[in-house]
Amino acid sequence: MRDPATALIIPSYPGAQLRRISNVGRDRLAPAIHTAMQVASALVRTLGVNSSTVQLPPSDGIAWRQEIQHASAAIKLDDMLVDLWNRGIPVVPLTQLPVPSFQGMVCIVENRPVILVCYKHDEPGRIAFLISHEVGHIVAGDCTADHPVVDEEDEVADNTAMELAAERFATRVLVGGDAIPQVNADSYRDLATKAIQIEKTSGSDAGTVIFGWARRTLDYTAATMAAKALYRASGARRLMSEQFASRVDMSLATESDRNLLRCVMEGS
Repeated sequence: MRDPATALIIPSYPGAQLRRISNVGRDRLAPAIHTAMQVASALVRTLGVNSSTVQLPPSDGIAWRQEIQHASAAIKLDDMLVDLWNRGIPVVPLTQLPVPSFQGMVCIVENRPVILVCYKHDEPGRIAFLISHEVGHIVAGDCTADHPVVDEEDEVADNTAMELAAERFATRVLVGGDAIPQVNADSYRDLATKAIQIEKTSGSDAGTVIFGWARRTLDYTAATMAAKALYRASGARRLMSEQFASRVDMSLATESDRNLLRCVMEGS
């Protein structure tokens, strides 16, 4: 029997690469990182022999954009999710994590990249940029089994070479070029109108244009209202949960792994 007086020590994950961190220390993020790592491990065990061989996307964002099957000119979140799962790279929407948590994390479990999303927002375009950013870390070789990459907040600037490269990769995937088209907008309605026009004429995702504008102006309130005006302010968690549910057979999981995977399924 375990001695109930023995203190439970949460691993500190000294190798974790903390990006876009504001005022949260490594020790405070450790419980969230540990939980996410255990969920990722449970998922990989559950996939087992039914999982496909991992096929990484190309290291160039535009090349990956060209490989993603999509019906419209712009790459949508569901297009990206289908492609990643088909490549053997799970995207895991976490509904429960210890606080403080993070927005996105990529780790390697048994040689398989796993992307974990605990994002407080639900805009599909915003989530698509986050996920493609994490894919950028994967294809650049930024993360290893001992060095997960944890992105705490997308509104925090991080101008390190690694983060700038991941941002460039995500931009190339979603807009097909090195820079998000810039717009000058007088109101959220003006922003929405111009963003959807850009999407129709160039194939750049309107959500990426809107939140690129927000990162430049720091006016995330107007950006969220613009996304609502285009009926693109919600649905990301549903899309991620649907993909997870269709790809993962929970009956194959052990009881302990099912308990861990409830961090994904509950609330979805």
